[in-house]
Amino acid sequence: MQSIQTKQLGLPQAIAIAQQNFESGQIEACKYLCDRILDTHPDQAMACHLSGLIAHQQKRPDDAVRLLEKSLYLEPNNIMFLANAVEVMRSAQQVERAITLGERAVASDPHSASTLSNLALAYYDNKQLDKAKEIHSKVLELAPEHLPTLNNLGSIARDGKDLDKAQEYYRRALKLNPNHHEARNNLATVLIEADNLDAAQNEISQLLAGEPNYAEAVRNQARIHLARLQLDAAESLFRRVIELDPELALAYLGLSQVLLEKNHPDLALAMAETATEKDPKNASCLHQLGLCHSSLANAEKAREFYGGALEINSEHSASLMGRGHLHMEAGELGLARQDFEQAQTLDEADISPLIALSRLDKIRDKDNPIFVSLKSKLPEADQMSAAKQISYRFGLAECFHNLGQYDDAWAQYAKGAVLKRSTIQYDADARDQQVGQIIETFTPRLIARLRAFATSSIKPIFILGMPRSGTTLTESILASHSDVFGAGELHDLQNVFSFDAPDPALSYPANLQHLQGAELTARALEYVTRLGAHSVESPRVTDKMPSNFNMVGLIHALLPNARIIHVQRNPMDTCLSCFTRLFERSQYQSYDQVELGRYYNGYRRLMTHWEDVLPKGAVYTLDYQELVGDTELQARALIEYCGLDWDPNCLEFHKSKRRVRTASITQVRQPIYQSSVEKWRRYEPYLAPLKATIEAKNYQA
Repeated sequence: MQSIQTKQLGLPQAIAIAQQNFESGQIEACKYLCDRILDTHPDQAMACHLSGLIAHQQKRPDDAVRLLEKSLYLEPNNIMFLANAVEVMRSAQQVERAITLGERAVASDPHSASTLSNLALAYYDNKQLDKAKEIHSKVLELAPEHLPTLNNLGSIARDGKDLDKAQEYYRRALKLNPNHHEARNNLATVLIEADNLDAAQNEISQLLAGEPNYAEAVRNQARIHLARLQLDAAESLFRRVIELDPELALAYLGLSQVLLEKNHPDLALAMAETATEKDPKNASCLHQLGLCHSSLANAEKAREFYGGALEINSEHSASLMGRGHLHMEAGELGLARQDFEQAQTLDEADISPLIALSRLDKIRDKDNPIFVSLKSKLPEADQMSAAKQISYRFGLAECFHNLGQYDDAWAQYAKGAVLKRSTIQYDADARDQQVGQIIETFTPRLIARLRAFATSSIKPIFILGMPRSGTTLTESILASHSDVFGAGELHDLQNVFSFDAPDPALSYPANLQHLQGAELTARALEYVTRLGAHSVESPRVTDKMPSNFNMVGLIHALLPNARIIHVQRNPMDTCLSCFTRLFERSQYQSYDQVELGRYYNGYRRLMTHWEDVLPKGAVYTLDYQELVGDTELQARALIEYCGLDWDPNCLEFHKSKRRVRTASITQVRQPIYQSSVEKWRRYEPYLAPLKATIEAKNYQA
């Protein structure tokens, strides 16, 4: 039925008012009028066009495209229709159509700055950056102060990794209009990428002061927190971005990055999957899926997603690095080198390829170009973001160590450790209490009660002890046996028995007092199932999670046929090796000498307790120094303990192609060496706090 308004106004007047409403931002009023007009005049071109623009603003791309196409069908030479359709088609990811329409618009009006700018954006979206830059340059000839063009030229420079030029364009735009939110947010983005976090924070603070709900700016604020490893703040802000804009894929991506950094790979994977669903052609989203699968020990899936990211963007250096680390873990060192070197050529400001290459080369020559390049970055280290600086300090320190420059090495280790410690939450008192609680809980009576609900599987071989004590070497020897699969460091046992549940009453070991027999058996079987999934065909599978030393009593009670191998090493060598190693997302006790010494003492208290309450022979103790001193003798005894026939491959472990995910990755690919024995003596002058803590011998149960 014809509306009263359009009857009274007449069609031309109704169209004019609808246009005025649209231009003044009265979208609902415009939509109402256009709907009434189209009820009686379905071929009214301007009403179709305005309705399409409204659909575009309301994020209804299919309706927007349909209505814009109809308006162009009705008036194919309307310059305004053509120019606006370019932007709508771009947003609907119909880039080729946008370019076609943009070329038609420019042919009709070659001196329109806005028309040229829209066409340039379409070429930009089509990855034709040179063409986009050429057209934008024409725009500036026509209109030197054309804000969208200055902003877009900044983005082109950013994509070309010319961050200084990008900043110049964004600052020119902001000089013309300090309230141009997109340009200011883009400037902050470039400053984050340039590792200039203080300047980025200044831009974001200005932007959020006037526009607190600007989702992209909140996301950049979260990114700054993430770069500073302020993970709780970053997580909170990424979650807020998702509330502000549930369709923004990069918000889910950022949340995934935080959750992975917090060592929650399952949760991180779910967020990465959501990000990819929102933006399936985003290389960074695919890369994050690769990282998550790598953390979950699914190397093939990780390789697949890194490859997918590189198909979309062959210069995605992060995926080259990710794939390179997979090659490194698999012993494919030549392929790893290729990926690291390619990543290095793509982004000279990125130090991660240099650090990775230095680990491959094991720097022995102070004139090595990789070392020279790394060392040249030292004057700017203090200005690096926390995450970047920590990685740099530890990487450079390892180079100094390999060169025998121990004083220089220690200076970098110490600075890296202080900075790393400032970014993490670790409570040494709480850890001491946890050790005491485990000791109090695991009485002979509890162990006997648990034993009644045991499972008989012989599949698990547990390798445990302090980190950096030789557990990786031990697993490598065992995993070279034809009947053993090395699964690496698994969180499964601790997850199944809720080692660190948020509710203390539901967390190990308190929960063992309340779990019923059927539940205990079910959890033990769940662990065996998870373990077996790593290799269905192998009779035995190793679980090399060092911190399972907290759970020896549980293992003995519920998995009585499992083998438990405790690897011990000189305490000072063990702790020094922890302190000088940058762990990925664990071992938070390692970055302060006193806290590290207390953790070691807690470990010794627990191992002493297990010796007291478990039968003799329940745990096989392997001494690292003896293992490297007479490898064959110790390896044969180890294989015999596991109930296996001798396999000579166990002495050829360094030739294995299995994946190794550990801080000891490069050592595992070499024959046995003894240079790490008494290594701590090289740093003895710096280790007084650690030595005093350990020698206090306050670990006696």
